[in-house]
Amino acid sequence: MAARFTLASGITSRVDAFSAYISTFSKRSLSLLLLLTATISVCFLYSSHSPNLLSTTTDGFRYAHNESHLLSPGKYDCARCEQPLDHYFYNNHKKLQPKQIWEACLDRGVVPEYYLTVVMVARNDDYAGNQFHRLQNAIDSTFTLAEKTKTLIELLIIEWNPPAGRRSVRETYRYRRSEYLTYRIITVPRKIHETLRGKEGPDALEYEGKNVGIRFARGEFIVCTNQDDVWAPNMHNAVVSRSFRKKMFYTQYQDSHTPYDQLPGTIVNVPSFTTDEGLLEACPHNAYEPHAFTFPAPQVVDTTNFLVIAHEASDFTLAHRDTWQMTRGYRETGAKTWMDMELLLTAAWTLDIPVTYTRDTLSCHQQHDMVVHQNSQEDNQDVDVGKMMSKEETHMNEQDQWGLQHIKLWEYGLQCEVFRGGLGI
Repeated sequence: MAARFTLASGITSRVDAFSAYISTFSKRSLSLLLLLTATISVCFLYSSHSPNLLSTTTDGFRYAHNESHLLSPGKYDCARCEQPLDHYFYNNHKKLQPKQIWEACLDRGVVPEYYLTVVMVARNDDYAGNQFHRLQNAIDSTFTLAEKTKTLIELLIIEWNPPAGRRSVRETYRYRRSEYLTYRIITVPRKIHETLRGKEGPDALEYEGKNVGIRFARGEFIVCTNQDDVWAPNMHNAVVSRSFRKKMFYTQYQDSHTPYDQLPGTIVNVPSFTTDEGLLEACPHNAYEPHAFTFPAPQVVDTTNFLVIAHEASDFTLAHRDTWQMTRGYRETGAKTWMDMELLLTAAWTLDIPVTYTRDTLSCHQQHDMVVHQNSQEDNQDVDVGKMMSKEETHMNEQDQWGLQHIKLWEYGLQCEVFRGGLGI
């Protein structure tokens, strides 16, 4: 009992001393201390369980924006426009070595430079016939998205294995200038393509190309789409409403890419070089009042609905750039044809990342001739979706083994060019 009393006495004396110490603080000091503690606690909880600040603060990403990354080996841009580089980098541009400029072009940045990066893979091979006007419409649609929403957006085109004897994507298409839109083209040469797949098999590797885009994208959010897609008013509204959230994958309802006597709602025909309003009218889906777009609650993905939720997901799959890194992109080695579907299953089942599926169309696919894709030279591996859902099987790229991370890109001739668009003179 005496020992307990002695211990209690010691504690009592310490409490009294601490109380006396606290009493020396002014009320103002204590208020400031409590306010600081509450602020730190809220920030911790917010960063741990909620979308980050840049995701919900309108144009918050602008505070991280600088244009030094616009260094590019490109020989022309808008000759009559103000130079996009800041004063220091522009004056020192000629002093930099070619590899330094190349690295600046590829740099994804520690923090995002844009709200959204649009990633698509293309090559001038007249895919599905009359490719030129469909890709031009896709480029113009992204220009319209940036211009009308007044949001910083990056259009990142991965030109995969350019056909010999044909003009490049940079030289072929029209890139209109907008203060909100930056274009970047990363060209993966034949040498890298053949290093991955040899001289046999498909000439373009869509998902490996999209992984390159995911790896180098500068946007806070990254949407992987196709060269045939145009944006609906719903997408404009989702962007201005800042509807996207971290730790989430988004996909949409999309009709099959098959021939139709009468086109369904998400498959459209768009004339070549139509007006900006014509692009919006071609894909007219507009479900909400301005600045009021909302997504439904995340869908529980299971074996009864995954074929619907992930159907044609290659046309629209969007996530925060950190969330894409968690999945390590689309699977590259031994993957089946439906890598876009498998990605969403990996997100939902392997990594427990929620998937939001909406029937409020965000993009429409331009109709084209049917293309039969041959299997790659690698044997397709069967995927047991039941075992994936129960976490008995995982199908992911190895760490640092996707998006050409294992290739010496400079030595193998990967090219990068970034520009703001406009007439080159």
